[in-house]
Formats: sequence, structure tokens, C-alpha cells
Amino acid sequence: MKPYRPLLAIALVMTIPMATLMWFYPSTGDFRADNPFWNGLEAFNARFQVQIVDSYDRLPSTPSGTALIVIPYKPFVEIDLEALRNYVSQGGTLMVLDDYGYGNQILSYLGLEVRFTGKPLLDPLFNYRNEWLPRVSKFSDLLSPDERLNSIVLNHASALSNTSDVTVLAWSSRFSYLDLDGDSTYDTEEPMGPLPVAAYVKFGEGYVAAIADPSILINSMIEMDDNLRFMTSILNLRRLNLKVHFDQSHFPKTRLDEAKQALKQVHNAVSTPVGTLFLITVILISTSNPIWRRKVVKH
Repeated sequence: MKPYRPLLAIALVMTIPMATLMWFYPSTGDFRADNPFWNGLEAFNARFQVQIVDSYDRLPSTPSGTALIVIPYKPFVEIDLEALRNYVSQGGTLMVLDDYGYGNQILSYLGLEVRFTGKPLLDPLFNYRNEWLPRVSKFSDLLSPDERLNSIVLNHASALSNTSDVTVLAWSSRFSYLDLDGDSTYDTEEPMGPLPVAAYVKFGEGYVAAIADPSILINSMIEMDDNLRFMTSILNLRRLNLKVHFDQSHFPKTRLDEAKQALKQVHNAVSTPVGTLFLITVILISTSNPIWRRKVVKH
């Protein structure tokens, strides 16, 4: 017996169960739509039947009637920024949820003045448990006019600045402040509330919304106070039943996410007629090889 055959058999025995486990084990990455844990978006995904966007080549061909949620934790290349501009200009609703990421790249490319401050928003008085979880209770009349929002809870959020060209939808309390130096203590030069945390503006045929906290969507936060109603209200600003899409291409992947993506690519490849034929051919050659070798020896 060739020495590599037992090793090959052991490798197959180990690889198949591991691949199966990775295939069925849910994602653990932050903000992943299929992540059922505290930091995932499975609950939001189920509520809005979200369509996942892994590449901007797959943006809706007819943007009107759709919303695209972007959490920009990775920088953008120009071709992606141009795709976002075209999406909004043609009637899409672009929702940028950011705190310390690359949301300003998008706002700058679109020519808007509004910016994410990228500094922590703390509130020592109106909060949930601690100042890093500020409660927001001041909202525009545009949100939920039939049933007023009471409050939402943010998580390590930031705020918006330069809001003269947008319509502000929500403000933090007057006791909140931006912690510019990161010492978790208010200093006289640090901006105090109320500070804008959500806004929107018309752009072309569509709209752009900026929300200074992506964590409001995660499983552990979405049901807190009126967080879910707040997001629903923003999606309903245009009084349209928007089909929600979610960009998963602009935040880092865990190794499990990378492995699952590789397995998905393999699965897609072998699911095609050509791929299936190739796989069957490889299996037949592998399993029939010992038979052919025995026939040659007997001959």
C-alpha cells in the first residue's frame, strides 16, 4: 500500500466534518445579518426580510422603492462610491450608520456638508446603565407622527456635525457631550448637547440618511426602548414600502466568515452542471483507481 493513501483517508475524514460544521455554524462577526448572537443582526434581518449585498455589482437595478443600509467599517474605493451616488441619484434610500468608521468618505463624495464627528457621545444623566449608553428622547415631528417615539438607546455612539444642509431627526439630551480627549470626563471646550444623532437629506431622486450609531441594529439593542420603531420610522419617511438591502462588504470578516465564504464559493461551483460533472468524474476516478490497478497486476 502506498504510504500516502492512509494520510489521504485521514485528511478526508477530518476535513468533511470540519467543513460541515463551518457550513452550519452561524456567523459570529459583528453586524452579520445571519449572526444570532448579541452582536449580530439576525433579528433585524428577520423583521425586514433583508437582502444581503456582498458586492456593489449586485445593487438593485431599479433603486426606487429600495433602501440600502451601509455600515462603513472599511474604506471605499472610488468605483463603490460612484455606485452609491448612482443608486441614490436614481431614487434609492441610502442609510449610512457609522460612529468611528468611514462614513465621512461617503458624505464627502456625495458633496454633503454633514459629517460624523468620530468622537464618543456620552451622557452622564440620561442613559441606560452608564454614560456610554445614552438615551435619546428628542425627535423630529417627521418621525412617527401618529404615535410619538419615547426614547432610543445608543451604544458607544458618536454624533453629527455640520448639519445645516440636512434635516435633523433626533438629538441627544442637553446633558450629553462629545468626549474629544477620551478621558470620559466633561471639559469646558467639549461640545455639549443637545447634539444631532440622526438626519436625512434629499439627493437627486433619492434620500440619504445618516445615523451616528450602527449598534442600534444589533440583536442585543434592537428591542431596547423604541429602537426598532425608530429604524422603522426612518425607513418609512418616504411613505413607501421599501425593500431593505444590507451591505456586508464594508466591515472586517472573521476567519469563520472567510471560511464560510470559501465554502459557499465551492458549493456554488459544484452546483453548476459543469461543476457537478467534474466532481462526479473526480469521484469515479478516485474510487475506480484501485480496481484498475488490481486488473493490471493480474494481467
